[in-house]
Amino acid sequence: MSKSPSENKDPSTFKAQESNGGSANASASTASTQAEMVKAFQDLTRGEQQAAALEASLTSLESKLDALLASIEAGPASPNANKTKENSEEQGHNAEK
Repeated sequence: MSKSPSENKDPSTFKAQESNGGSANASASTASTQAEMVKAFQDLTRGEQQAAALEASLTSLESKLDALLASIEAGPASPNANKTKENSEEQGHNAEK
């Protein structure tokens, strides 16, 4: 009658079986950890690229807002000048009639 591995009480055999299983588990754990590190690094790289793109967009938006603000600050003089020009053109047309 042969004993099954779980019934085998010989400590040297049990340790050999345990070390083989432990080694395989350690290798799988190391591979899993490495895969997680690779994914984390890829995610970090992708995040940095997205941050750079957002920064460029914000810089562009800031420039546009600066230009808009400058035009608003200078705006009251310009529309009056345009209205004056339009009024003089209308008066010239009215004079011709």
